[in-house]
Amino acid sequence: MKLSLKYKIAVAVASMTTILVSYASAKDETVIMRGAISDSQCAYNVHSDSHSHEWMIKKGVYGANDDKSCTLKCVKEMGGRYVLVGPKEVYRLDDQTLPEKFAGDKVKVTGTLDPKTHTLHVQKIEEDK
Repeated sequence: MKLSLKYKIAVAVASMTTILVSYASAKDETVIMRGAISDSQCAYNVHSDSHSHEWMIKKGVYGANDDKSCTLKCVKEMGGRYVLVGPKEVYRLDDQTLPEKFAGDKVKVTGTLDPKTHTLHVQKIEEDK
C-alpha cells in the first residue's frame, strides 16, 4: 500500500506534537528543592573562592557578618541576585522578592525547574528545619 505525501506529513506533525507536549509536561512538573538562599556573587565565586560567604566574612567586609547579612549586602549593594545553593548545584530564582526574608537560611523551594537555564520558577519558599 502506497502512502500519500499528505498522510506522511500528517503523521510526522502528529508525532512531533506528541513529543513537544510530552516535553512541556515534563518541564512543568512541580519540584521541591532544598538548599540555602544565597546570592549569585558568592555562589558563583564573584567575590568568594569557596561558593560561600566565608571569604567575605573572614576578610571583614563591612556589612558581611554572617550568611544573612552577606547575602543581603551582595544583593542590595553589589549587584547580586538571590539563588538557591543546593548540595551540588546553584539554581537561579525567578522571584527576587520572596527570597529576601529567607536570606542565608536553609529552605525548601517549591516550583518548576527550567533545566536549560537552571532557573527555578518559585511557587513557595519555606524554612527547612
